[in-house]
Amino acid sequence: MGTLILLAAEASHGSEGIGFNFNIFETNIINLSVVIGVLFVVGSKALKSTLSERQEGISTEIKEVEARLAKAESELKQQKQNIADAKTEAERILADAKTRAQSSKESILAQAKQDVERMKASAAQDLNAEQDRVIAELRQRVVNLALEKVGSQLPSRLDDASQKQLIDRSIAVLGG
Repeated sequence: MGTLILLAAEASHGSEGIGFNFNIFETNIINLSVVIGVLFVVGSKALKSTLSERQEGISTEIKEVEARLAKAESELKQQKQNIADAKTEAERILADAKTRAQSSKESILAQAKQDVERMKASAAQDLNAEQDRVIAELRQRVVNLALEKVGSQLPSRLDDASQKQLIDRSIAVLGG
Protein backbone atom coordinates (compact mmCIF):
# COMPACT_ATOMS: atom_id res chain seq x y z
CA MET A 1 0.00 0.00 0.00
CA GLY A 2 2.86 2.28 0.69
CA THR A 3 4.13 1.87 -2.85
CA LEU A 4 0.80 2.90 -4.28
CA ILE A 5 0.82 6.12 -2.30
CA LEU A 6 4.38 6.87 -3.39
CA LEU A 7 3.49 6.36 -7.03
CA ALA A 8 0.44 8.53 -6.67
CA ALA A 9 2.43 11.31 -5.07
CA GLU A 10 5.10 11.16 -7.77
CA ALA A 11 2.52 11.25 -10.52
CA SER A 12 0.75 14.25 -9.08
CA HIS A 13 3.85 16.41 -9.06
CA GLY A 14 4.41 16.01 -12.70
CA SER A 15 2.09 17.60 -15.24
CA GLU A 16 2.30 14.83 -17.64
CA GLY A 17 -0.02 11.83 -17.60
CA ILE A 18 -2.73 10.67 -15.38
CA GLY A 19 -2.28 10.98 -11.68
CA PHE A 20 -4.10 11.04 -8.44
CA ASN A 21 -5.51 14.21 -7.04
CA PHE A 22 -5.36 14.18 -3.30
CA ASN A 23 -7.48 17.24 -2.70
CA ILE A 24 -10.30 15.71 -0.62
CA PHE A 25 -13.04 18.14 -1.51
CA GLU A 26 -12.44 18.08 -5.29
CA THR A 27 -11.89 14.39 -5.62
CA ASN A 28 -14.55 13.08 -3.25
CA ILE A 29 -17.46 14.90 -4.88
CA ILE A 30 -16.43 13.87 -8.35
CA ASN A 31 -15.55 10.35 -7.28
CA LEU A 32 -18.76 10.00 -5.35
CA SER A 33 -20.77 11.30 -8.32
CA VAL A 34 -19.10 8.85 -10.66
CA VAL A 35 -19.46 5.93 -8.25
CA ILE A 36 -23.08 6.77 -7.47
CA GLY A 37 -23.84 7.23 -11.19
CA VAL A 38 -22.22 3.89 -12.07
CA LEU A 39 -23.94 2.20 -9.17
CA PHE A 40 -27.25 3.79 -10.14
CA VAL A 41 -27.01 2.74 -13.79
CA VAL A 42 -25.59 -0.73 -13.20
CA GLY A 43 -27.25 -1.29 -9.83
CA SER A 44 -30.67 -0.14 -10.92
CA LYS A 45 -30.70 -2.62 -13.80
CA ALA A 46 -29.43 -5.40 -11.57
CA LEU A 47 -31.75 -4.33 -8.77
CA LYS A 48 -34.70 -4.12 -11.19
CA SER A 49 -33.94 -7.55 -12.64
CA THR A 50 -33.41 -9.03 -9.16
CA LEU A 51 -36.59 -7.45 -7.85
CA SER A 52 -38.45 -8.52 -10.99
CA GLU A 53 -37.18 -12.10 -10.63
CA ARG A 54 -38.03 -12.08 -6.95
CA GLN A 55 -41.50 -10.69 -7.70
CA GLU A 56 -42.05 -13.38 -10.33
CA GLY A 57 -40.78 -16.04 -7.91
CA ILE A 58 -43.08 -14.81 -5.18
CA SER A 59 -45.98 -14.61 -7.65
CA THR A 60 -45.27 -18.16 -8.83
CA GLU A 61 -45.06 -19.40 -5.24
CA ILE A 62 -48.35 -17.64 -4.40
CA LYS A 63 -50.01 -19.27 -7.40
CA GLU A 64 -48.61 -22.68 -6.41
CA VAL A 65 -49.76 -22.20 -2.82
CA GLU A 66 -53.20 -21.10 -4.03
CA ALA A 67 -53.36 -24.15 -6.31
CA ARG A 68 -52.35 -26.45 -3.42
CA LEU A 69 -54.87 -24.70 -1.18
CA ALA A 70 -57.61 -25.19 -3.77
CA LYS A 71 -56.59 -28.84 -4.15
CA ALA A 72 -56.54 -29.32 -0.37
CA GLU A 73 -59.96 -27.67 -0.05
CA SER A 74 -61.26 -29.90 -2.84
CA GLU A 75 -59.84 -32.99 -1.13
CA LEU A 76 -61.25 -31.83 2.21
CA LYS A 77 -64.66 -31.39 0.60
CA GLN A 78 -64.36 -34.83 -0.99
CA GLN A 79 -63.37 -36.41 2.33
CA LYS A 80 -66.27 -34.69 4.08
CA GLN A 81 -68.57 -36.06 1.38
CA ASN A 82 -67.03 -39.52 1.86
CA ILE A 83 -67.63 -39.27 5.61
CA ALA A 84 -71.22 -38.19 5.03
CA ASP A 85 -71.70 -41.08 2.57
CA ALA A 86 -70.17 -43.50 5.06
CA LYS A 87 -72.49 -42.25 7.80
CA THR A 88 -75.48 -42.62 5.49
CA GLU A 89 -74.37 -46.13 4.53
CA ALA A 90 -73.85 -47.04 8.20
CA GLU A 91 -77.33 -45.77 9.07
CA ARG A 92 -78.78 -47.74 6.14
CA ILE A 93 -76.95 -50.89 7.23
CA LEU A 94 -78.12 -50.41 10.81
CA ALA A 95 -81.73 -49.90 9.70
CA ASP A 96 -81.41 -52.94 7.44
CA ALA A 97 -80.04 -55.02 10.31
CA LYS A 98 -82.87 -53.88 12.59
CA THR A 99 -85.42 -54.78 9.92
CA ARG A 100 -83.83 -58.20 9.39
CA ALA A 101 -83.66 -58.77 13.15
CA GLN A 102 -87.34 -57.88 13.52
CA SER A 103 -88.22 -60.13 10.59
CA SER A 104 -86.16 -62.98 12.07
CA LYS A 105 -87.78 -62.45 15.44
CA GLU A 106 -91.26 -62.59 13.91
CA SER A 107 -90.31 -65.65 11.87
CA ILE A 108 -88.92 -67.42 14.93
CA LEU A 109 -92.01 -66.53 16.97
CA ALA A 110 -94.31 -67.76 14.19
CA GLN A 111 -92.31 -71.00 13.93
CA ALA A 112 -92.46 -71.41 17.71
CA LYS A 113 -96.23 -70.88 17.65
CA GLN A 114 -96.55 -73.47 14.90
CA ASP A 115 -94.38 -75.88 16.88
CA VAL A 116 -96.51 -75.32 20.00
CA GLU A 117 -99.72 -75.85 18.01
CA ARG A 118 -98.25 -78.98 16.42
CA MET A 119 -97.21 -80.27 19.84
CA LYS A 120 -100.68 -79.52 21.21
CA ALA A 121 -102.29 -81.31 18.29
CA SER A 122 -99.91 -84.24 18.68
CA ALA A 123 -100.59 -84.36 22.41
CA ALA A 124 -104.36 -84.19 21.81
CA GLN A 125 -104.06 -86.91 19.18
CA ASP A 126 -101.95 -89.03 21.55
CA LEU A 127 -104.49 -88.40 24.30
CA ASN A 128 -107.38 -89.37 22.03
CA ALA A 129 -105.54 -92.47 20.86
CA GLU A 130 -104.78 -93.44 24.47
CA GLN A 131 -108.38 -92.76 25.42
CA ASP A 132 -109.60 -94.90 22.50
CA ARG A 133 -107.17 -97.65 23.50
CA VAL A 134 -108.33 -97.55 27.12
CA ILE A 135 -111.99 -97.59 26.02
CA ALA A 136 -111.30 -100.51 23.68
CA GLU A 137 -109.48 -102.33 26.47
CA LEU A 138 -112.35 -101.67 28.86
CA ARG A 139 -114.84 -102.93 26.27
CA GLN A 140 -112.74 -106.03 25.75
CA ARG A 141 -112.67 -106.65 29.52
CA VAL A 142 -116.42 -106.11 29.75
CA VAL A 143 -116.96 -108.51 26.84
CA ASN A 144 -114.62 -111.06 28.42
CA LEU A 145 -116.31 -110.70 31.79
CA ALA A 146 -119.72 -110.99 30.16
CA LEU A 147 -118.62 -114.06 28.23
CA GLU A 148 -117.18 -115.60 31.37
CA LYS A 149 -120.36 -114.91 33.24
CA VAL A 150 -122.52 -116.18 30.40
CA GLY A 151 -120.19 -119.16 30.01
CA SER A 152 -120.48 -120.00 33.67
CA GLN A 153 -124.26 -119.44 33.88
CA LEU A 154 -125.22 -120.79 30.46
CA PRO A 155 -124.71 -124.51 31.12
CA SER A 156 -126.89 -124.40 34.15
CA ARG A 157 -129.66 -122.45 32.41
CA LEU A 158 -129.46 -124.05 29.01
CA ASP A 159 -130.96 -127.50 28.63
CA ASP A 160 -130.96 -129.57 25.44
CA ALA A 161 -134.27 -128.23 24.12
CA SER A 162 -133.25 -124.61 24.71
CA GLN A 163 -129.88 -125.27 23.11
CA LYS A 164 -131.52 -126.74 20.03
CA GLN A 165 -133.93 -123.85 19.78
CA LEU A 166 -131.01 -121.36 20.09
CA ILE A 167 -129.05 -123.11 17.37
CA ASP A 168 -132.05 -123.08 15.03
CA ARG A 169 -132.62 -119.39 15.55
CA SER A 170 -128.99 -118.61 14.94
CA ILE A 171 -129.08 -120.60 11.69
CA ALA A 172 -132.24 -118.78 10.62
CA VAL A 173 -130.62 -115.40 11.37
CA LEU A 174 -127.52 -116.31 9.40
CA GLY A 175 -129.62 -117.08 6.40
CA GLY A 176 -130.05 -120.74 6.34
